[in-house]
Amino acid sequence: MHLSTTLSLRRILNSGFHPFQVIPKPDVWMKRERLNRFTAWQYASERDTVKGAYRKEDKIFTYLNMQRQDEPKLEKFHAEERVRTALAEHDMEYPKFKSILAQSHILLDNIVLSQLAIYEPRSFKSLVAFAKELARQEGMDVIPDDPEFSYDVHVDNKSVLRKPLPRAVEYTRGASENHTHKPRKLRENEY
Repeated sequence: MHLSTTLSLRRILNSGFHPFQVIPKPDVWMKRERLNRFTAWQYASERDTVKGAYRKEDKIFTYLNMQRQDEPKLEKFHAEERVRTALAEHDMEYPKFKSILAQSHILLDNIVLSQLAIYEPRSFKSLVAFAKELARQEGMDVIPDDPEFSYDVHVDNKSVLRKPLPRAVEYTRGASENHTHKPRKLRENEY
């Protein structure tokens, strides 16, 4: 909005303050209180001085931001590790298991599979037995389950195994890694 003389006059007339005296500045108390809230448990100058406290608060927020950005990647990493460990308990290799699930159009990601392995071990075991049976019918080397604990699985691999569905495209958010190229605009078919 263009600031004209009329608007300047209107600002003076409609103001709650005296038109020709200095407008009081807001008190710094609220800012200092907020600062103390984040740096109250620090030591020495990082708690007692304003400059040190602002420096520490900046560092705290930087590390919180780094943790927030790393959380999804760490969640995927830990989920894959949990699935690999659970499959090792059932004598199944991770790449074979994932390829069989993809071919039979079972669309479960590692996070869901890890939760199944932790909270629903019988369901996860039946999924592994299903994958083992299909892998055995495909001619892959599979270690069979102990007969005492194995599931009796009858699967026709011709009706179950198909071409895997295409993987979903993950578009990166924001600029590229080195932040030199702007992200391109999405095409209509990508929405």
